[in-house]
Amino acid sequence: MQIDYVESESMSVQGKRADVYRRYGNDWNINEQGGGNGNWLLTKRSDVLVDGKSYRNFVLGHYGKSKLTPKLVNRFCDDVKNGKIQL
Repeated sequence: MQIDYVESESMSVQGKRADVYRRYGNDWNINEQGGGNGNWLLTKRSDVLVDGKSYRNFVLGHYGKSKLTPKLVNRFCDDVKNGKIQL
């Protein structure tokens, strides 16, 4: 079983709304930046992948947390290895 932590990402881009949403809309959260001057802030949330499948919501719900951190993912890995969590 492969458990991977994927860090969050962010970047700024310039362009028209339609072009930015067409290019990045499926994978990124898009927010306007700079008061409508064609600047956009793109963000991706951190994630935990188990054999390529996202377990972000499961981990956050199981531990009652709202933020996914590397320390929480390490705790999740340890609990899976020790048999405390069955997947």
